[in-house]
Amino acid sequence: MADSALPPPADRPETSHGLPSAVSGLLGSLGHHIQALLALAGQESKEAATHYLWLAIILGLGLIFAVFGYAFLVLSVAFLLGFLFDVSWLWICLGLTLLHLVGAGICGLLVKARFAAPVFASTSVELKKDFDALKHFQP
Repeated sequence: MADSALPPPADRPETSHGLPSAVSGLLGSLGHHIQALLALAGQESKEAATHYLWLAIILGLGLIFAVFGYAFLVLSVAFLLGFLFDVSWLWICLGLTLLHLVGAGICGLLVKARFAAPVFASTSVELKKDFDALKHFQP
């Protein structure tokens, strides 16, 4: 009886047994797990926001430069070719406009390919692991 009055050793904390303790431990573990997943999602969302912000800035600047560059280029080439071949510069502008629309379509496809890259890859992998573990759970 004298041994039961002694506190448990420091390296082995006292544990209680029973349903309330098990439920409390389960809820605590679940809370820590959800907190870790939310922290990971928060970190990845910051990275995604930075990624999309830079993409939007670069795309906007590229569009501004492209509009002015194309306008000056088309007009310059149209007047030059009209002068050289004695053809109306309006027909030459039409041909160059079609050529530039094809180039803009190619650029649009490149931007679409850039947006297709997955952003939340780590979170997706962790959630798949969790769901697989829950599917094969055996108490």
